[in-house]
Amino acid sequence: MDNIQVWLTTIKAWYSEDNPNNIPPLIAIITTTPAALFTTPEHNNIGDHQQEEALAYWLDGCQKICQFYHHQQPQLAFTYIQLPYAKLQALVCDPQQSATTKRWGLKKLDTVIVTLLEFCQSQPQPQWQQQSQDLIDLHVTFMAAQQHLNLRY
Repeated sequence: MDNIQVWLTTIKAWYSEDNPNNIPPLIAIITTTPAALFTTPEHNNIGDHQQEEALAYWLDGCQKICQFYHHQQPQLAFTYIQLPYAKLQALVCDPQQSATTKRWGLKKLDTVIVTLLEFCQSQPQPQWQQQSQDLIDLHVTFMAAQQHLNLRY
């Protein structure tokens, strides 16, 4: 079993415990995500479907951590939703990724940007409103560079 399969088994075990407030183990799992997960299937020894499954668990784990820290530590929460946005951007830009994985990543980017914007707009401090506007501008620029492929899929 390779690192990604071991990691996937570990995160699935966390989900099977059905204890959403047990965040420290989830943070440990997310922070030890194998870098190979974000490479092409030829380099990570898993297929597109298993890669997408692992990425989906990873993304959802990041979102759960963000939700957990949303009110008590907003900056920390924000980093756990910014991380998947950046990783998905890199995944989509990788010319060696399959069309299937790129399509999946583009769809998830649209979902994550909405989560980022909702997060920023729910914060009372004015700097978050500026962050929200900056995110919109940067997302539009990024998607334009992708020739709006998300609209084709």
